Amino acid sequence: MRNRRGAALLLAMVTALLCGIAAYSVLFAAVSAARQGKLFRERTQAQHAAEAGLVWAMQRLWQGPVDFTAGTTDLVVDGIPVDVVGACAAQPCQLDAKVLY
Repeated sequence: MRNRRGAALLLAMVTALLCGIAAYSVLFAAVSAARQGKLFRERTQAQHAAEAGLVWAMQRLWQGPVDFTAGTTDLVVDGIPVDVVGACAAQPCQLDAKVLY
């Protein structure tokens, strides 16, 4: 009779350990998916802000010649600072938008 009690205790401990490992794995997968979702959202927002910066720069160029030197663009799109850099002395004008997310 005592051997059965020991076996039942061992089985209960192994089962609890396996359930704990499974729960940790599910929690780790959920946290990882949440981080990936956040990074995807931030990257998409940064890309849209950079594209908006390029559109803004093209509109400025339609108004007349503009010198886009690094760090002089005070443009913020949805809370994301956008720095438009360009070399427009020669045609075609080369524009680049940089964002930090």
